[in-house]
Amino acid sequence: MNAIHTCSQETGIYYKGMEVPWSVNRAELPRDNSLFSSCRHSSGPVSSPSLTMSNPWAKGGGWISVLISGLAVQITILLLWMLLRRFPSSTIYDIGSLITGRFLGKVLALAYVGYFLMVGGTVLVRAAGIINKWILPQTPRWALVSLVAAAAIYLGRGNLRTVARYYVLISFLIPFFGLLILYGYSDVDFSYIFPIGEAGWANIAKGATETVTAMYGFELLLFVYPFVEGKSGGKLKAVSLAVWFVTLFYTFVTLTGLIFFSPEGIQYIPEPVLYMLMTFQVGVVDRADQIFLSIWFPNVTASIISYIYAGANGLGYLFHRGNHKKAIFYAALICLVISLIPQTPAHVDRLSKIVDQLTFVFIGGLPVLLLLLAVLLRKKGGKAC
Repeated sequence: MNAIHTCSQETGIYYKGMEVPWSVNRAELPRDNSLFSSCRHSSGPVSSPSLTMSNPWAKGGGWISVLISGLAVQITILLLWMLLRRFPSSTIYDIGSLITGRFLGKVLALAYVGYFLMVGGTVLVRAAGIINKWILPQTPRWALVSLVAAAAIYLGRGNLRTVARYYVLISFLIPFFGLLILYGYSDVDFSYIFPIGEAGWANIAKGATETVTAMYGFELLLFVYPFVEGKSGGKLKAVSLAVWFVTLFYTFVTLTGLIFFSPEGIQYIPEPVLYMLMTFQVGVVDRADQIFLSIWFPNVTASIISYIYAGANGLGYLFHRGNHKKAIFYAALICLVISLIPQTPAHVDRLSKIVDQLTFVFIGGLPVLLLLLAVLLRKKGGKAC
């Protein structure tokens, strides 16, 4: 049986007797759900800060679709956790080699690198599009995405603890989302969501499949799991709390939009929450949507940095003997190029649909297949020191 183990040092992961310098102190990364909740909170509202409130199938039951999607994410997290706890000191980059052999493992690792960077590029282009539309219409998109890529390089050259500190810092902004959205309850009509099952439960469940792909972020568990302190049960609890915190927040946002806009009107509004906030005045600020976006964008940046960091570590694992600092530059460059490829909203939507399909493969399909192989072949990794 192939076994790996870790020690609490910066260069402390060993695979088949060879040291893999991941540049992260595993013992110093706390078991904190801010990393997972911040990432999911920023990557969910990429197409609009209101998620998918104008779901064509679920109609007034769109908020139920969000809850169902949260349950689907929780089940997926449980499957990922079952795989990761068999290899407590390994990331997804190691696990493929431990189960399928070195060659297929390297191919799998490269595929996950491509997936992480493609998701990061998609989040980046959609976020830049919203900022262009609502705040900086005269600023070229390449300037916006370049600034975010530069921030990713700056933070990504450090270890995972540095990135986690940034998550903790921006997590204090999250309550302000809810406070701003509460302004919408000054003019709502709850009759818009009744009768609750009007669309039919089959359509509501179909709407959940559209919503679940908006919750990017939780798949980074495949990378950060061995670097988080605590026992496996504690890690599952932390990420589960993050899942349901963000799911309930998304449900609140979705419900607010559904009772603020009429069922007919919301279908033609691309960013319902922003249009809702645009009509409100907060103190001396005429447009609350500007405040919302000022809080939202740092969260999006955190998500993009996470994907670039995960991709850079994979490239470092494959080509630089585990040194991600050499790979962070071209990982950010690849993400930047991906974000510049779509030139029209239709192209952006097409890229998003491709990533949505890949999400089911890389989060649902491949980890479950690896778990089945690990069980059948009785493969397990070593324990942390």
